[in-house]
Amino acid sequence: MNGLKTKVNKLNRIGKTLEKRLSRLGIVTVEDLLFYFPFRYEDYSEILSIAKLQNGQEVTIRGKIELINAKRSSRQRKIVTEALISDGSDQLRLVWFGQPFISKTLYVGEEFYFSGKVKSDMFGLQMVSPSYERVKTSPAVTASSQSTSPNRRGDEVASTLHTARIVPMYPLTAGITQKQLRFLISQVVHHIEEIEEWLPEDVRDVADVMELKEAIRSIHFPENQQEIDYALKRLKFDELFILQLRAEMLRQSIKVAKAPKIKFSGKAIQDFVANLPFELTKDQKVASWEIIQDLEKGVPMNRLLEGDVGSGKTIVAAMATLDTVLNNYQVAIMAPTEILAKQHYESFTSLLSNHDIGVCLLTRSMRFFNRDKIEINRDNVEKENLSLKKLSDKIVSGEINVIIGTHALLSDKIKFKDLALVIVDEQHRFGVEQRASLIRGQTQTEADSCGNNDVDVGDKVELLYEDLTYRIRKCLFAVRKNLGLGHKEILYQNALEAEFKKEKLVFEKEKTMSVMYDGKKIGVYRPDFVVEDKIIIELKALKFIGKNEKTQVWTYLKGSNYKLALLANFSPSDVEIERIVYDEARENKKSALSQRKSALVPHFLSMTATPIPRSFALTIYGDLDLSIIKQMPKDRKVIKTRFVDDHNRQKAYDFIREQVKQGRQVFVICPLIEQKEKDENEIEIINYNFTGSQEKKSVLVEFEKLSKQIFPDLKVDYLHGKMRSNEKDEIMQDFAGGKIDILVSTSVVEVGVNIPNASVMIIEGAENFGLAQLHQFRGRVGRSSYQSYCFLFTTKTSAKSKERLEFFEKTSDGFALAEYDLEVRGPGAVYGVAQSGMMNLKIATMQDKEIIKLARDVARGMDFNKYPSLKKKVGEWEKSVHLE
Repeated sequence: MNGLKTKVNKLNRIGKTLEKRLSRLGIVTVEDLLFYFPFRYEDYSEILSIAKLQNGQEVTIRGKIELINAKRSSRQRKIVTEALISDGSDQLRLVWFGQPFISKTLYVGEEFYFSGKVKSDMFGLQMVSPSYERVKTSPAVTASSQSTSPNRRGDEVASTLHTARIVPMYPLTAGITQKQLRFLISQVVHHIEEIEEWLPEDVRDVADVMELKEAIRSIHFPENQQEIDYALKRLKFDELFILQLRAEMLRQSIKVAKAPKIKFSGKAIQDFVANLPFELTKDQKVASWEIIQDLEKGVPMNRLLEGDVGSGKTIVAAMATLDTVLNNYQVAIMAPTEILAKQHYESFTSLLSNHDIGVCLLTRSMRFFNRDKIEINRDNVEKENLSLKKLSDKIVSGEINVIIGTHALLSDKIKFKDLALVIVDEQHRFGVEQRASLIRGQTQTEADSCGNNDVDVGDKVELLYEDLTYRIRKCLFAVRKNLGLGHKEILYQNALEAEFKKEKLVFEKEKTMSVMYDGKKIGVYRPDFVVEDKIIIELKALKFIGKNEKTQVWTYLKGSNYKLALLANFSPSDVEIERIVYDEARENKKSALSQRKSALVPHFLSMTATPIPRSFALTIYGDLDLSIIKQMPKDRKVIKTRFVDDHNRQKAYDFIREQVKQGRQVFVICPLIEQKEKDENEIEIINYNFTGSQEKKSVLVEFEKLSKQIFPDLKVDYLHGKMRSNEKDEIMQDFAGGKIDILVSTSVVEVGVNIPNASVMIIEGAENFGLAQLHQFRGRVGRSSYQSYCFLFTTKTSAKSKERLEFFEKTSDGFALAEYDLEVRGPGAVYGVAQSGMMNLKIATMQDKEIIKLARDVARGMDFNKYPSLKKKVGEWEKSVHLE
């Protein structure tokens, strides 16, 4: 196997410059070269005599150079090289533009293969810029003996790389040509025999895929299209199968645990449905029944409930909650933001009002209990601590049945009596450890949210590099203050880099580090930053940091020379900082899960309003069972969407004024949050990563314009992620209470916010958002009987952006939008799924639906004891990729 690990710089014709260029393509070893796949092919396998050529054919001819000449064009002043070739049947003219070296490469009297497209002009047939390759074999082939078969691969063309065959075309980078890549791959083709087959023979038979060695050979040197198809199937299957195996391992790790059995409370659920002021859709009924059936089993439910905006997921979750509580168990419901948590509290309190059920809201800034009808805010710390203790006592005693909050519920201060169901909104990963931690009242890791104590993964430890950690934290909090919340990870990375420079910290960005185990390199790791060559910094922009993210960083620490990492997550509600220390003593400890095998693990239901195509969901969330609600309630009106250019902006403003006069309210969404004052008269928009052409709207600038210039007579306010939680909540309460006519906001209102009276959604800079996000914004209106509207405001848009927005304008189906966005922009841009391994797919795509299903079907129920090699392969894959 050593040959596969040979560095490419050991090959012929590879110097330092080419080595660097290859590394940009991810090619470092011979193995990387063999697993660098073509993205398309040009079929030049058909070898014809010149006399049989026709206009438009893509073919190969074998001919002898009769004449060749290079001259400068009189019009364009470019070098034009012309050659005349013959093959005994006829002559053909060849032309190359701007390639003067060709006249010094092709010599009169020599024989070559020429592959390209035949074109006709006033002088007859010709080939423009054909690929060429010198004939290396001795047998002479006459025109009359040449075969017209497209599959011909006789001895006379067996050694060709660039012509006379199905020619692979590879993704390139600056300074590398197709010919170079084909030549390099031809040098290492003999190493294919060293590739280890990792799929057991009976698994290959079930999946109907070829051996890996043959697939690699066929993908680079195919004899025909059928070989390409077979090779693609095997290679795509491998990539998708690993993802599905990983999901199945997670799935099986959950199924070995035990969960409370929730007996179906049929009469109570029927009464609940009968008392609803509307009729459930068929999809709601199916999803509810799937969940209720899962709850009756003695193994933990692990289900994702997908539903378009306004499809009625909350009703389904409420039925599961009622069923669980009537079995004398507790339910925990977690939301990504305090605003959404409070909204869930109000919804569930109302839906369950016919039953004597204790419901509480527990976040960092709010404490509600439906039986006490009290609220205690953060202004009175002593009183708040008493309230927290009071609520904790009620939870642990079982007086409170339904506990709703943010991920503050994971605090070790919160203990449950009989927790049986965890419902998480917009967070699809919530593992066995986290569910079990809710039972024992604490998580494996506590988040440092702007000031709490740093802790290690598992145990409190003596602080390493305390002074340096303080300086880094100072920079992180400065980024939070200056940039705010709700942005993508790349923006925080750029902003933190700027803060490090201000703080004069010595750091390396995305440093390539070898991950070593047992003295062997098993992969590479590129953290966001390494500071002072002491502390690794990883940045995230997730709803919350889960066990997977923490374990991943800890694993990389274990394989590196570093002992400390800071994992900073800019969540929608705050910046959380995890201090992760690698302690060798941990290796000898039993896992927390193994110590609690006998404990009951809660059922898990994840809800998302982001439509995810089934094929994609089955790939990235393969460990979750899937319930989908596509149908909308019968009385739900379609939101009228309009694309508005600058010329029609005033008409839209006039329409908005009329809507407000009728008592309706308006959302205005802007892409950019932050700004700072340069002087008394000028405002500069802070820009960490935006180009000058992308003049993104600032919330405060837009607020000033709307409140003072456009609607001075209306009540306009603003909201953004930088504001304190109590400030945001106060604004949303005022908006919900009708005290605000127009609310200017960032994407903080993207998910879940429910203002029934809002009928107009304006999206400034709509071209800067993906369709899935635009659909979420649009879903903030149309939540009542009033006709609602969505206006897409743009400035300068490209043809592609305009096409996307026009598709959005005429499409109200969130799943159709998701399919379109996924195909156009890819999974990373649409869903940000780097942590799922999707970004490491080289050849498979989400359009490979049949292979996705095949991989899932073969992986489901896999016996990893029978096939330990599969488990080993998944482990190697996890270590080799950078799961963000």
